[in-house]
Amino acid sequence: MPRFTTFRRPSLALSRWLAALTTAVLLAACGGSDEATPEVAAPLGSAAGGFVKLNPTSVMIDGRTLTPTCSKAPGTKADFHFWARRGSVDKLVVFFEGGGACWDGGTCALPIYAALPANQPSLFKAEILPSDDPTKYGGMFDLTDARNPVKDWSMVYIPYCTGDIHGGSNTKAYTNPFTGQAYNIEHRGHDNFRVVLRWMQDNFKEPQQLLVTGSSAGAYGAILNYPWVREAFPKGTATMLADAGQGVAPASFDALRNANWNIQLASSVYGSNPQSTPTSQLVRGLADKFTADRMAQYTTGLDLVQMQFYDVMTNGLAGVQGTACQAWADQMVSGLLHNQTVSNFRSYVAAGNTHTLMRGTTSNANGPLYYNDESAGTPFITWLGGLLSAGGVSSVACTECTTWQGACPL
Repeated sequence: MPRFTTFRRPSLALSRWLAALTTAVLLAACGGSDEATPEVAAPLGSAAGGFVKLNPTSVMIDGRTLTPTCSKAPGTKADFHFWARRGSVDKLVVFFEGGGACWDGGTCALPIYAALPANQPSLFKAEILPSDDPTKYGGMFDLTDARNPVKDWSMVYIPYCTGDIHGGSNTKAYTNPFTGQAYNIEHRGHDNFRVVLRWMQDNFKEPQQLLVTGSSAGAYGAILNYPWVREAFPKGTATMLADAGQGVAPASFDALRNANWNIQLASSVYGSNPQSTPTSQLVRGLADKFTADRMAQYTTGLDLVQMQFYDVMTNGLAGVQGTACQAWADQMVSGLLHNQTVSNFRSYVAAGNTHTLMRGTTSNANGPLYYNDESAGTPFITWLGGLLSAGGVSSVACTECTTWQGACPL
């Protein structure tokens, strides 16, 4: 299992050590210029086939030169690339990869990278790892299983390595609170996406059907960047499915999100001051804007990884312990109830505390949930097929599965 699928929170002992150390040492739409631009990446070709790794170059978009890059966190590699395949049907999946997030000097000082020492606390994937390859995953990327409703679709797999849930357009200077050293992070997730989107427009001409999806941080990538995908491909039917990204966050996080990432939110959806939109309202905004499209969210009722991130956002790296589990679950439920008041929103809530399923992976050893997860008698794979069909599906939820039993382990 890739390390980034599990939130690596410092143990209580390590949290105390970090606190002691802290005291000791002080703690970028595809409109744009009509000028000719270099080809973003090699064309995909017209025949159906497997995944191809593509290396994008700088491109001029909306009067800005966007150069694809990872975070450039100390000790990491900046190279950015993506994968794509052409399917046998005129339908397209756009998948945003997950891998945590960072939003201040402390959280951004805890990157995940290939040379990361064992057992070192880490919060966000700061470079593209050797394991970041759709050919190595199952779930929706298993192109041989007849049960997979998207096995014949074209696919674009957008890796994640910028700490900004695919939404940033900023170079941010931070200070490492554990060492006192200054460092920069390239929060360029949205800029990377725009470069890939330009390539998509050159290689996929008005697909009949779109699925924009992603897992964990990638769930937010799907949410944040959906308006630009839809602007690029306005015809056909479209669905947005956020896997394990429920939008539960304190207002203090929204302020950091705006200031440090310069998060990019579409004014066509969120109004003249889009950054004022709370994280909790992002999906509802999409549903209200794209009334002919389908918006959906998947989560388990007690997703421990989402709880852990909510805890750090609310209480800090070594803050109050044991308060986030039920608070996250309650806000998750109220958020879904709010979204369900519009007719084009659907949700699937499964029992348990696992995190993500679209790639067939999970944060524990329960198996490939994409095919095996079931809630209220409805297998997820059946529900997904219905979500993508003309007939549609209803929302599904487990019963008595959102109450944390016992002590919260955070």
